[in-house]
Amino acid sequence: MKLLFVITDLSIEAGGVTSAVCGLSEALAARGHAITIAGLDLGGTPARPAGAQVHVFAPDSKSKLAPSRSLNAWLCENVARFDVVHIHGVWQHPGHYAARWAYKHRVPYLVAPHGMLDKAALRLRRMWVKRLAWLLWDGPMCRRAAAIHCLNLAEYRVSPWIHGLKYVVLGNGIAGAVLADMPRRGAFRQAHPEWSATSQESAGQAAAAEPLAAGGAARQTAARRPMALFLSRIHPKKGLDRLFTVWPLVLAKQPHALLVVAGTGEPHYLQSLKDQCRALGMDQSVAWAGQLVDRAKYEALVDADLFVLPSHQEGFSMAITEAMAARCPVVITRPCNFDEVAAAGAGLIADDMPAFADAVVKVLGDAAGASAMGDHGQRLVQENYTWETVAEKAEGIYQSLGRARAAARE
Repeated sequence: MKLLFVITDLSIEAGGVTSAVCGLSEALAARGHAITIAGLDLGGTPARPAGAQVHVFAPDSKSKLAPSRSLNAWLCENVARFDVVHIHGVWQHPGHYAARWAYKHRVPYLVAPHGMLDKAALRLRRMWVKRLAWLLWDGPMCRRAAAIHCLNLAEYRVSPWIHGLKYVVLGNGIAGAVLADMPRRGAFRQAHPEWSATSQESAGQAAAAEPLAAGGAARQTAARRPMALFLSRIHPKKGLDRLFTVWPLVLAKQPHALLVVAGTGEPHYLQSLKDQCRALGMDQSVAWAGQLVDRAKYEALVDADLFVLPSHQEGFSMAITEAMAARCPVVITRPCNFDEVAAAGAGLIADDMPAFADAVVKVLGDAAGASAMGDHGQRLVQENYTWETVAEKAEGIYQSLGRARAAARE
């Protein structure tokens, strides 16, 4: 089939939506489908999924609505040659353009909100603007869609504006090759020895206490710190600020615990978080790793004792999925909308931040329980959330839409 994916920002820094589009497109291309992706160049590091044709266009302005006359013109000329259009995201013009031309040319299209219609996400900022946008653009776009693509049942449940519309459930995934080739433990900690010891003094004491190994190197395993990892796009909705406010509760019971923050975000916001951390006196308990991608990302996840995500709202978190794939137990907030974590025994879900801190302490203090959570999480991903499995399901959805289009033409 000829499939068109439309996304506003096809850059690595854009986070989970880009990662999902790339993963699904690569898996579908491997199944023999012709995949085209159209999006905008908003200045980030361009993603280039294997097997897909990528068309990137310049935006007309820095408006958050992401207008682009060149993208609109390309969609006008090309949408009719595709069997299905898959729109990723709402609120911005690239999706509106695609929906308009697909509807005009009677090409079935799916809309994947990726959590953006979650009632918690709607409340995050300028609710009245979103109500107006829903009335003028996004409501008609969703009502005319062949179906709304929900990432799980939780997304449909917490998105009241799409209740009553036809929807399909299709999660995100991890490449099977990545699952089969996880890094060995130790690489990330070896790359950052400054984070491994409880202090410079304890590191020296550990080295002195350990006998010399072959080759004269002193082992320092006694100085290994428990490490919780936040690995995600750094954005206000991810809740890092509120995690910092309760991290002292963790330190009261796990005084050597280290929180590693991996990711990038808007510089001013990132600096405000660092200032908050410094004001709370946690410079020695929080480490900033910057952006980690590809192998480096999984090296961090494999070495972490715990993955944390205190988000105010998520659709289907790729970060949680990647953590489980790496056998890392997870502690998340209820608005992450990943009920499967608790059902599978892959981690703990907290309803407030004091409970979140308690959950972190519990996992860090129970090595056997954490190991079991890691096993359960990896099994959950292997059975349900590989891109190969997701692509097979997506193929069935697209083929069903294609048959309905062919029948309508007869």
